[in-house]
Amino acid sequence: MKKILVLGSEGLVGSALRNQLGDTHVYHKRSEIDLTDRAKTLDYITHQVKRNGVDTIINCAAKVGGVQANMKNNKGFFLDNFILNNNVIESAFVNEIPNFVNLLSTCIFPDKEVTYPLTPDQIDNGAPHFTNYGYSYAKRLAGYEMKIVKNVLQSNWVSVIPTNVYGMHDNFHLEDGHMVPAMIHRAYLAKKNKEKMLVWGDGSPLRQLIYSEDLARLILWSMDNWKSDDAFMAINPEEVTILETAKTICKSVGVSSKELIFDDTKPRGQFRKPAITNAPEDFEFTSLKDGINQTVRWFEENYPNIRK
Repeated sequence: MKKILVLGSEGLVGSALRNQLGDTHVYHKRSEIDLTDRAKTLDYITHQVKRNGVDTIINCAAKVGGVQANMKNNKGFFLDNFILNNNVIESAFVNEIPNFVNLLSTCIFPDKEVTYPLTPDQIDNGAPHFTNYGYSYAKRLAGYEMKIVKNVLQSNWVSVIPTNVYGMHDNFHLEDGHMVPAMIHRAYLAKKNKEKMLVWGDGSPLRQLIYSEDLARLILWSMDNWKSDDAFMAINPEEVTILETAKTICKSVGVSSKELIFDDTKPRGQFRKPAITNAPEDFEFTSLKDGINQTVRWFEENYPNIRK
């Protein structure tokens, strides 16, 4: 049986992995070790290998934020993620970790010169969307490094590319959070203050959304079953508009979706970027309605202590 170290275990995806795996594995907390510190990262991972018998790492740790946060700090998103990913991958290499999963993102794909649905062989066709240059290039570089080291070690190393992830333990910051958690927070405040619900842009862009628990299950499946050198595409194939997502959130929170306010001065990101999925054919994705309902209930129950 594998002994798994989950890096970034307190975040959106790391928390979902813990729900799937239980408490018999090792879960890294940011307060324990700063993964942007090269020496401390190596010491920490080496310790986990020697003391706890870790033979598998899943790296969910990252500096993340919504479109506005990325636009305000492209340099910071690049440097922090580049350094963190390099430290973790190099430490895993030094310890010859046989099983390693690293999370990327569909934002690494070019903004132009692509055909839909997106496939891994198109990553090098051009630059990513300008709104998240820094984060995208850092993640793209991590994908290259993963492939190189995998071929050196001849080990079970997998890059996983998810689409837009949402769920419990997310960052619900109103300005810097990702689309779904930020909208949940705005809907919550709209209900509390008896105001109208604000949506950034005009609501027309399309997104493929995946519930964090579904992503956790696909990560574990890919670790045991994905043998290609290409990244594993952890994608919910359904496309939904931002407007449809906002209406689903409104219904779950209990506010009227008939009086939505649209702010076209706010960034909306790419119009669409549908990608293929490598999920097994019998994999059942959580519906948007059910995923939003579960996330909203958790948000409401934990509101005083959530990241916001």
